Amino acid sequence: MKKNKYFGMNVEFDGLCVDFGRISLNKKKETICGDYYTIVENEKDHVLVLSDGLGSGVKANILATLTAKMLSTMIAKNVSLEESVTAIAKTLPICSVRQMAYATFTVLNIKDRKAHLSQFDNPDAIVIRNGKIYEYPIAVCEVDDKVIHQSEFPLQEEDMLILMSDGVTNAGMGKTTYGGWGREDVVKFCQRKYKKGMCAQEMAGYLASASVDLNLNETDDDITVLVLRIRRKQTVNLMIGPPRHTRDDEQYLKTFFESDGMHVICGGTTARFAAKYLGRELTTVPDSAHNDVPSRSAIKGVDLVTEGLWTLEKLLEYCDECLEDGLSYNQIRRQKDAASVLGTLLFERATDINVFYGNAINPDHEMLNISTERKEQNVEMLIEHLKNAGKNVHISMWAV
Repeated sequence: MKKNKYFGMNVEFDGLCVDFGRISLNKKKETICGDYYTIVENEKDHVLVLSDGLGSGVKANILATLTAKMLSTMIAKNVSLEESVTAIAKTLPICSVRQMAYATFTVLNIKDRKAHLSQFDNPDAIVIRNGKIYEYPIAVCEVDDKVIHQSEFPLQEEDMLILMSDGVTNAGMGKTTYGGWGREDVVKFCQRKYKKGMCAQEMAGYLASASVDLNLNETDDDITVLVLRIRRKQTVNLMIGPPRHTRDDEQYLKTFFESDGMHVICGGTTARFAAKYLGRELTTVPDSAHNDVPSRSAIKGVDLVTEGLWTLEKLLEYCDECLEDGLSYNQIRRQKDAASVLGTLLFERATDINVFYGNAINPDHEMLNISTERKEQNVEMLIEHLKNAGKNVHISMWAV
């Protein structure tokens, strides 16, 4: 299975943005994926292209990569689809075995609050609106002997768009299905799994996992699922540690609690510090300790309170696990430990995250020979993961 990083589309209109989820799995025994996707954006165009190259492995990856990169770049520069496809047909290398230069593509351009779709030989995208399948209009055109489905429709809050390679619709072929899963049954599956407010990565995980299951726990083809959900922006303010100097305490806390959005505190000392400022009781959430992750705490008016170092390091383990195997995401999000709860809040509910980072000396850490550098590295790695997930992260440093 392919290592993957998540990143999103920087689309904003009417207080809405795009939640982006993806899973890409290599065909069994292949070290590289024959599917490829890329995103190119400018002020007006937000272009996502998913391409599936002929065959599998390196040759397929080259075909898919060239197709996706060329199409996304040209369309973002307002080159017509006809010119773009013609240029690609002249550029792709010919497969020495099949004497073909072939790659499918799905082009999604979000522009002027509308989705513009151009689809060639990939399964047609699925759109869920108000919990039901939305049958968007499709016009058929032909470019260089390629039959292309073209569509345009306005986007609404909570719309979910699901793009996929044929590794999904062909799943189970010759094993658990006669001719593959088929788009019609995939559509029914997505509608059953959908629930209002679900994150894009959750749906991607369901679809990819089901494809692997139909293949009897194999990847008989490259499998790629891309999911976009149009959602409201949600700011989360995350406090990690008091400021280095006590003279900054009041301003630090005042700024944090007066910032719009949800408020999350990560660290036992930090929680006591905040509770004292608020004049409120700090309590332990019963039965919230799981395995090696300490209990959560509670302060009235604060959305989530967790222990610091061990919880953060467990969350970073989960992040690495998801990068290694995208199918693990849904399993992790169902867990009840503080690291999973924190991860769900940051990676699912949040779109914008204000990190309030203070680096006060923690006597407990000194007794355990835990360096300040270790804490700093944890925060830096978390911020990197959040940015890779497409989050807008603003860092407020109070460490010097």
